[in-house]
Formats: sequence, C-alpha cells, structure tokens
Amino acid sequence: MKASIWAHPWDLIDEGPAAVADRLADLGITTVNLATAMHSVQTLNPHNPERKTFFADASVYFQPEGGRYDAITPDVNETMGEADWCREIADAFADTPISLHSWTVPFHSSRQGQRHPDATIRSPFGDSLVWGLCPSNPNVQEYGRALVDDVANGRGFDGVEMELADYQYGTGYGWHHQEFFTELGRLGEFLFGLCFCEHCRANAADAGVDVERARAAAKAGLEACFEGDLATDTDVGGWLVEHPAVAAYAEVRRETLTALFEEFADEIAPHPFTYYLKMGGLGDDRMGVEHSWKHGLDLDALSGILDDATVLAYHEDPTVVRDDVRTTQTLLDVPVTAGILAGHPMIHSKARLVSQVEAAADAGAEEVSFYAYGHLPERNLEWIGEALATVE
Repeated sequence: MKASIWAHPWDLIDEGPAAVADRLADLGITTVNLATAMHSVQTLNPHNPERKTFFADASVYFQPEGGRYDAITPDVNETMGEADWCREIADAFADTPISLHSWTVPFHSSRQGQRHPDATIRSPFGDSLVWGLCPSNPNVQEYGRALVDDVANGRGFDGVEMELADYQYGTGYGWHHQEFFTELGRLGEFLFGLCFCEHCRANAADAGVDVERARAAAKAGLEACFEGDLATDTDVGGWLVEHPAVAAYAEVRRETLTALFEEFADEIAPHPFTYYLKMGGLGDDRMGVEHSWKHGLDLDALSGILDDATVLAYHEDPTVVRDDVRTTQTLLDVPVTAGILAGHPMIHSKARLVSQVEAAADAGAEEVSFYAYGHLPERNLEWIGEALATVE
C-alpha cells in the first residue's frame, strides 16, 4: 500500500531534508506532501532540534516568480526571509526514493483577506469574512491559477495537492480568540458563509436567479437561528427545498468552481491534481464528503477533473475511516487516499493506528497519508512504520 505524510518546511529544514527522506523511506513512506502555501498556524514540533513551536501568518514557503501575479501576490514567510525552503527541500529530495508533492492552500488566508477585503467571501449581511478569498472574484481566480502554475512548474514537485480552494464553510476554520456564543447549527453555519459578494451576485443574476430574494431569505434564516426560532439540527437540504431561490443561488457556485478547477488542472498538468475533502475539523462529521456541495464542490464534475481525492478521515473510530473511504469512492470516480491524523487527539496507541490503516486498506483506499511529520512524537512515527508493515 502506498503511503505519504504531510510535512511543513521548517521541520525538514531544521532536521536536514536528506536525513528526513532517509528516515521516511525506512518507515515505508513514498511521498511527502510539503506545505508550499498555508494558512496561519502555530505548530508544536516535538522532535524538531531547533524549535519546539513555530508561528506563521498565512504565507508561502518559496520565492514566487513575481511576473506571474497581478492584483493579489503571495506573502513570503517572514521567518524564511530570502531563503527558499521548498527549493532546498526539493533539491535534497531529488536523489532519494521519496516523491515530493506540493500541498497548497490558496484561498484560506486571513492575511490576504485583510489586505484585499473586496476579494473576500461576504456574508448575507455584507460582512467581509477575512479568512476566505472568494473563488468567484476574478482577481482571486487569477491568483489561484498563478499560484498553482508557480508551484507546479520547475520547482521539483511531482504532483499538486490542494486544500480549501473553494467557498469554505460557515464561520471558517478558526480565528484569533473567536467568541461565538450563539449556536448556529448546520443551517446557520451554511447560510453565514454563503457568499453574496458582487461577483457571486452577478454570476447568479446571469443564471436567472432572483438574487435579492435569495439574500433576504438567507438573512431571515440566520436571524431565526440567532433567536432560536429554528432548531439547531434543521436539515439544510430540507430548508433549501422550501427556499428555492437560495438553492438556485448556491447551485451557481458549483458551476463557477468547476470551471476554475478545470483551469487549475490545466496549469498543473502533466502532474497529478489531488483535492482534499471532508473539511469539517477534527472528529467533526458535520461536513462529511456527502456535504461537499456546501463548499460549492460538484463531485460528479470533479471526477472528470481530478486525478486523486484525499478524504480527511480524522477520527478515532476506525469504522469512520472505513466509511469515509467508501463514501468518497461512491461519490467520485477517482483513486482515494485516506488521510489519517496519526497523533493526539485521535491516536494514543499503536493498536489504534494499525486498526485505522487496516480499515483504510480494507475499504480499498489506494494510499494512506499521515498528518503530520513534524507534529508527531518519535513513538508515533515508529507506529506508522509498524502499521504500514501490516498491510504490505
């Protein structure tokens, strides 16, 4: 069974890229998914010899080719400075058996959102959701195309894996000291992140959608959630049946995103294009693969665009890992990788990790990918090698 692992550049740089490649090969890892463009993060790095934690604003870990970009340009990581960590790692991996993929998060950037509020997702009330750039915005589309073209060509990567290149979801994926003391529920989450920027509105109007009716219904739905007049477990699909203007408005996003993904695939070719699904958070099943439409994803269409899909099966229960793989296989006609969080809070024993890897293999996953190299204690890395040995 093929196996990969996610990694952040600072851990490989601090430990020595060639030494890390040798170590991973000994564990049975065949591919490293290297963060090239990432959201803001603080990591705990148990076995990093230079630093046990790392803070970063949303940034890239390579030196971008400036001529590729226009209105929106990448932010180079300040700690990296004038170095090019991705280039150093790619050069060191060139003579090793480990393949290198670019792990690229283009649109989840509070830094870009604060700099370009006109390019962000807008709530039905008009609020700028600074954590997310809107894929309907032409400047955002141009930035996404330029970014994937930059990482896919001439940087030593054998594939490009993308995350959150869509409309994201609801209240986003974290902000500094969020204070949300009103329970929105699934419907409120969906409506809060339904973008009503000028470009989303124009696309919907061009498709014949009554945009103002859709917006008024979305606002009314949210206000009902705020006041507790709608149950927190209200079914989103059922609510949309009763509000067809909102359903039609959301449907247009899938057409926009499909066209953009086709362009991404063209930029990435001939390398394989992988996309990540089930972006619900650690152990959160509210956003299973079957709910991908809430992100604006059309899985039927993506079957003809993607080369692979990775389902982030981050759960302590091996049966959930199995079911995530099978659901993804049912909904997409592409090879499926099972993403497994190989540390806290999901994995606290070798036996549990072995059971998750075996569940993924039994379900027919083509590959397992472990999160994440620098985050895991030494013992967990050893568990990965032992787990892979059980499914050879």
